Amino acid sequence: MLTWWLARAEERLPPGADWLTAAERRYAGSMRYSKRRTDFLLNRWTLKLAVSRVLGWPDDNAALARIEARPAADGAPELFVDGQPAGRGVSLTDRAGSAACLVAGEPAATGCDLELVEPRSDAFVRDYLTGPERDLVTAAGPARDIAANLIWSAKESALKVLRTGLRRDTRSVEVTVADLTPPERAWSPLQVCTVEGAVFGGWWRRSGSFVLTACASGDFPRPTELEPVSPLDEVSPSHHWLHRPLA
Repeated sequence: MLTWWLARAEERLPPGADWLTAAERRYAGSMRYSKRRTDFLLNRWTLKLAVSRVLGWPDDNAALARIEARPAADGAPELFVDGQPAGRGVSLTDRAGSAACLVAGEPAATGCDLELVEPRSDAFVRDYLTGPERDLVTAAGPARDIAANLIWSAKESALKVLRTGLRRDTRSVEVTVADLTPPERAWSPLQVCTVEGAVFGGWWRRSGSFVLTACASGDFPRPTELEPVSPLDEVSPSHHWLHRPLA
């Protein structure tokens, strides 16, 4: 299954609302808190740009307004184009003022997740990771923060594939990764297994202060970038994000 990915930072959000659908404009206007509204707009803008490029469309407002992600009953985004189901899997993620979108070439379940590479407490590792995952974090040495956030991110991606999110116990999926220090800005393989025996292929990418993961069911070659250089490789999280309390 072919997939494509794109990321954006909130500093690049376009002015105005002509690139939104009427429903999206109403929803954004109803949001009380500006941070939640900005996150919503950033997610939607990133998705619209990614889908328009996959379809070979221009990035202008008229084209972007034809693309919409609607939440399914379980909360997962479903892609619509011109008001009709598009028959493509999509996944959205945002963190620390940046967002990423994964677009599939078919209507398959996909998941992506973006995390900062930041310290995670021993309690976090103990409560949310399996025994083998905890061993991997412990053995990682200087790469401990990479390991802990990579494993957590891959779990979140896999739970999106399962369409449960964090309603499901994070220890019911287990992440395996062979190399914690591959070259930055290059996709490296990982694998996620569920307690029921399902196996998901996955990929991860270190981009500056971020780690980005992607998972999907079935055959899953590495995601294809929609631009030669990602904004994730260029942006730095703000002081606000780097100094907030950590789990």
